[in-house]
Amino acid sequence: MILAIVLVVALVVVYLVGGFAGMGAGTMETQSMQAWGTAAPLAITSWKQTGTSLQLEIQNNDVDALKVTGLAMDGAIVALNPSNQTLASGAKQLFTATTATACGDSGTSFSHQNVILTYDKGTITGKTETGVRPIVGKCSS
Repeated sequence: MILAIVLVVALVVVYLVGGFAGMGAGTMETQSMQAWGTAAPLAITSWKQTGTSLQLEIQNNDVDALKVTGLAMDGAIVALNPSNQTLASGAKQLFTATTATACGDSGTSFSHQNVILTYDKGTITGKTETGVRPIVGKCSS
């Protein structure tokens, strides 16, 4: 019993000092993809970043059409193309955002915090959806 407790404590210490750093990064990316892929009313089903160009596939999971009007991340509003794009219920659209921070070499990790999508639903404008997880991935070339 004592040996099991010592083993668990040792594993926690190794994890905290970075012994399983690679596993932690992969887990963060998986959690990010799961959280954003099932988000509502707008889901981000995939993403890829090269330099300052972040491609996002956004899906409307609402029963009504939604117009995607903006995106903010890392504390700043970012340019989104196409802008003011209406998505029918269930529709997906590829958007490109210009980020403030360039991605590193291919395969290095990136993370965008405090991701907020702005959209209109019918006559209600300026609604927001704040992600429960950051967007995490690996840089592409």
